[in-house]
Amino acid sequence: MSTTVAKRTFWRYENFVVTAMFFTYGFVMMDRLSIVYLFPFIAPALKMNEAEIGLSVSILSICWAISSWLFSSLSDLLNSKKKFFIAIVLVFSVASFSTGLAATFAALLVARGLMGAAEGPVVTLAQAAVIADSSPQRRGFNMGFVQSSTALLGSVVAPLLVVAIAQSAGWHYAFYVLAIPGVVVALILMKFMKEPVLIGDAASHVHVRPKPGDYKVVFKHRNIWLGMIISIGFMSWLFAFTTFAPTYFTTVDKFSNTQVSLIMSAMGIGSFIWGLVLPYLSDRVGRKPIMIIFGLIAAISPVLVAVLHVSVGTFMLLAFFLAVAQGYAPVFMAIIPAESIPRAFVATAMSLIVMVGELFGGTLVPTLAGVLADAYHSPSAPFWMAAGGSFLVFLVSFGLKETAPMKLRKRGIAPEMEEVQVVNA
Repeated sequence: MSTTVAKRTFWRYENFVVTAMFFTYGFVMMDRLSIVYLFPFIAPALKMNEAEIGLSVSILSICWAISSWLFSSLSDLLNSKKKFFIAIVLVFSVASFSTGLAATFAALLVARGLMGAAEGPVVTLAQAAVIADSSPQRRGFNMGFVQSSTALLGSVVAPLLVVAIAQSAGWHYAFYVLAIPGVVVALILMKFMKEPVLIGDAASHVHVRPKPGDYKVVFKHRNIWLGMIISIGFMSWLFAFTTFAPTYFTTVDKFSNTQVSLIMSAMGIGSFIWGLVLPYLSDRVGRKPIMIIFGLIAAISPVLVAVLHVSVGTFMLLAFFLAVAQGYAPVFMAIIPAESIPRAFVATAMSLIVMVGELFGGTLVPTLAGVLADAYHSPSAPFWMAAGGSFLVFLVSFGLKETAPMKLRKRGIAPEMEEVQVVNA
């Protein structure tokens, strides 16, 4: 009898949603980050300089930012997330294929812009689906688990897979292969995904559409404003570091493409583990302490890359332990906003945080870092910008208002966000 109950518990809808969003989010980040690992192949083929490498990352961030806010807000307003979600999953698969068709730098920019426009809302809509169907005691873990797919699939699997394909068949084919998983996931979601219920009566699935004027509640909590600034710092760390690290390792440290893929995969494994551990710890010690402590630690990693020139094995070990920024990302990007405002507006709030971070940290920083590297003949310049980004996270996090339910209850304070019972189990 106990076995039957266990099976029934495991196969509930909550676990399906978390698993489906894990892979969807992960495949998106595989598509997005794969170009970074393929730049050593693409840049010579298309005759790209450092500034153009940065621009090809920035164009995706611009389109990602605008699309994330636009379609996430529309999904809140129309209270229709499933249709938006499936459509954009299909479009980003097409965009991945089109990247492989690019024969010029201009064509590459168009393909990456299309991909950014399609992938932007995936992050917020995936997390909104998780929020809708998560048990209260598992919310932090579930959201951290979903976002940890960025590391496992985007930073561990992707570099090993795409570099191997590029070496055997050419970089074009790597993007053709990456288009397949998105189509498969879209078909599964069409069949099994239910419309996330974030407002109204969850038990009866009564949907009450918010009015446009209701969105002002998003701007009334300081955590949302501080989250936007933190997002700028995090995105600066992420894209200044990951965009230029592979080419830096090959040109400065003289590592082979295979050795570079091993270093980046080690960082991805670390990111995956930290992405599980830090959200879990934040449930117990609080969101704010995690952001402060690990915001400072993450600022160290790009500095070490810039000043140390050690063996591949040592770099792999350092990469594993210094990938902590990916662990605090779900805390400020999804968990804190979800606990700060009413659920009906969480997709809008998260998309605003993503949009601001992408426009400034993800768009301006990679291009500026590439320009500085070219102008001053200093390939380590992007890493100092990355360090500054996470140091900004450290400073701003002191102003966050604690939202962890366990911490608030210990202080005798009721959590601000009303709990909604999960009924799809």
